[in-house]
Amino acid sequence: MERPLITVIVLVYNAGDYLGPCLESISRQTMTDFELLLVDNGSTDGSGEACDAFALAEPRCRVIHQENLGIIGGRGAGVRAARGEYLAFVDSDDLLHRRMLEVLAESCRSTGLPVACCRFLPFLGEQPPEVPDEPGQRLRFEAPRQLDALLHDKRVEYSLCNKLYHRGLFEGFDFSSPVIYNEDLYLNWHILQRVKGMAFVDLVGYFYRQHAASTTHRPLNRRALEDQLFVASTILTEAEGGVLEPSVRAFYYEKLLYLDSMILRQENARDFCADHRRLRGQLRGGLVQALALPRLPAKMKAVALVACLPGPFYRWLCRLLLTDRR
Repeated sequence: MERPLITVIVLVYNAGDYLGPCLESISRQTMTDFELLLVDNGSTDGSGEACDAFALAEPRCRVIHQENLGIIGGRGAGVRAARGEYLAFVDSDDLLHRRMLEVLAESCRSTGLPVACCRFLPFLGEQPPEVPDEPGQRLRFEAPRQLDALLHDKRVEYSLCNKLYHRGLFEGFDFSSPVIYNEDLYLNWHILQRVKGMAFVDLVGYFYRQHAASTTHRPLNRRALEDQLFVASTILTEAEGGVLEPSVRAFYYEKLLYLDSMILRQENARDFCADHRRLRGQLRGGLVQALALPRLPAKMKAVALVACLPGPFYRWLCRLLLTDRR
């Protein structure tokens, strides 16, 4: 069988009514040289049967049924079964712009880079907003700028899903994660260390559906807090002594600010009093160094100054200025 250019890996777990629109948005891609690999990760709501039915009507589609191995384990199974030269990851409740695969594949081909990235847009409701059909600005992040962009450029995002990867990046790659929150950032940090650069195209190519079960809509819990701290600390430790250390220190300090603000914005903030004191201590201890970091935005430096002062004003500022990048 001839090898497709791209394998689109969709991890499916109890996707319900969102699965059909997701798969249709992939089938309608202007780039047709792809296979669609559906990994049914132990669904119990009929999603597995829906995958089989879709595959009967879509000749480019294959289905793998397996026990629930979690997000990382499910994606790893998809990578091992993929036949494409490039890999794209899609969550089963999200949607793709009809030109996403075409634009990202062309970016990899024209730049010779093994990763290409587009914009990522959250949306509410049944349909995403209208966006331009033609790609805008094209950028080339030469190493190590792709890692700096991952940490700081909100157009790049932490997600695996708004990117196209050459399959060679996963050869010998330990497709596992010690965390279940911020796992995409953890994986991307290690994947992008393997590349000489990354292409970026200013096209809103990936639409992330927001609903009650979305990760970003769940209340903060202990595992989410500890996982995000672990990922940020791991990245900081691995960057120490390198050219990216100042950039990573800015990322780490900003992450501390966000996590502390998340605690203050919870209805059950009292449950995290000890964590709040721990984070506040780290913020105060690192304030002088943080104010000297070029990659820490001026807004974050202002927030940091207020965060280190007593009083209720900081809680109000958190709600006004800070949003979560999970």
